[in-house]
Amino acid sequence: MPVAFLNLAGDPSIGVFILTTDRFLIAPRLLSERKTARLAETLGLSRWVRARLCGSKLLGVFASANSRGMVVPDLCPPEEVDELRDSLGVKVQAISTKWTALGNSVLVNDLGGVVDRRIPAEAVQSMEQTLGVCFSPGMIAGLPNVGSLAVATNKGVLVHPKVTEEEKGLLEEALRVPVGVGTVNGGARYVKPGLVANSYGAAVGTGTTGPELATVTSTLGIR
Repeated sequence: MPVAFLNLAGDPSIGVFILTTDRFLIAPRLLSERKTARLAETLGLSRWVRARLCGSKLLGVFASANSRGMVVPDLCPPEEVDELRDSLGVKVQAISTKWTALGNSVLVNDLGGVVDRRIPAEAVQSMEQTLGVCFSPGMIAGLPNVGSLAVATNKGVLVHPKVTEEEKGLLEEALRVPVGVGTVNGGARYVKPGLVANSYGAAVGTGTTGPELATVTSTLGIR
């Protein structure tokens, strides 16, 4: 099964550090080249890069991406943006908004997206142009930070257990894949910090239990 258990410097909150799509993987430099290459193999990818964003290792917090491109806050230095654009061969767009934790505010796959409703329309339009999808404003479990409460791939979405039926319907309509509920790292309901996934594989924090892993793989269609 293409699944790995992982932590970074003893921290099982791997999703705050790592970002993946069906096309590429981005990892912080604290993850060695050997381990990054091994993770890319688990995720069925040959294109990967070790980088920093906004001078930070928290790549999964600051950036959001799909196979077409990546969006980062405009506080990221131009040289970081240029390095990612050159390394990955996709659009990388700096977005002007005070909501700089785009990874926590945006939930996207190659088919659509859901965005924190507090982000201004102008910023949302810029993200739509870069990622090539339409975004719907929404919430999960009554909370606006949708990117931290779920993980979306082109096969499914794993979401906070307290998602409402109305919210679930919006997610399915916007992302055009089935939605399932679950936890990671032994009961964490904010699933994004404990899970990195694409259509081909997944990595979970080392605190994730067997039943939790079974839910992850079935929900995201990982075989």
